[in-house]
Amino acid sequence: MSATRNLAFITVAATLILVGVGVYVRATGSGLGCPDWPLCHGGVVPPAEQTAVIEFTHRVVAAVVGVLVIATAVFAWRHFRGTPAVLWPALAAVPLVGIQGGLGALTVWQELPPEIVATHLLLAMAILTVMAATALGMLNEMRGGAAPEEREAALRVGQRAVVTLVVFAAVVWMGGYLGESGGSTACEGWPLCSGGVFPGADDQQITHMVHRYLAALLVVPLAWVALAAWRERGTLRWGPHVTATVTMLYLAQVGIGALNVLYTFPDALTVTHTVLASLLWLSLSAAALLGFSGQAVPREDVPLPRAEAPA
Repeated sequence: MSATRNLAFITVAATLILVGVGVYVRATGSGLGCPDWPLCHGGVVPPAEQTAVIEFTHRVVAAVVGVLVIATAVFAWRHFRGTPAVLWPALAAVPLVGIQGGLGALTVWQELPPEIVATHLLLAMAILTVMAATALGMLNEMRGGAAPEEREAALRVGQRAVVTLVVFAAVVWMGGYLGESGGSTACEGWPLCSGGVFPGADDQQITHMVHRYLAALLVVPLAWVALAAWRERGTLRWGPHVTATVTMLYLAQVGIGALNVLYTFPDALTVTHTVLASLLWLSLSAAALLGFSGQAVPREDVPLPRAEAPA
């Protein structure tokens, strides 16, 4: 069971890496480095061209993540079949990865339409959530569940995290659309758009500023979550960690976003911006999952699994 839990956490980490590689593909303009799918320039091995190698590397990492997701589902079926909080997200991840692969193929065939690229990114976030649910569900089952007195406090934090994720989903989708539509550089300067609070009549400026407005709006539900987690710190040992993590990640995300604009979106900052968004998404997902399943319990209050109990 411990090996299955570790596999689930490894899959979460691999999915984060895949998001980073995918953003690097977009940042370097390598999305059509392999203009066909699943082959690359008609072959199994890509030609010795930088864009082709970058795009093909993304496909290889995606294939590895797919194998990890399937393996996690198989082992969840074997060892956690009686635990719906583990089994159902593990099984749900398999078709989600299949859909994600289909969107990746469609993105290539349709030559990178922004709306499909944005949906592709948002679906990656959804896969992060279901894999986190699988891993945390396994951890919860092995630790014996939450203490009853923690559940009400955890639920309050979890409900706010879900609301925040809904707003964040709009931010992520608009960010993915912005990056592929060519609107990233439409506004000069930060936080103003070419000297104004509001965009001009240019469609790309409007798209750019909608992303900024949504990112600014996100601070409201995010602060709502952080304050709730902090207030429950006496009951929830993970409360202060949620507060610190989401606050630092959001501030870092805003700072990197500003630097992207000021330095005209260098590859390193572009990748960092999306990876930080993925980490913030994962942190909020964990808060929501901890809230609804009440998993963070002091180990000494929980009976050890039979395999680990002293003789």
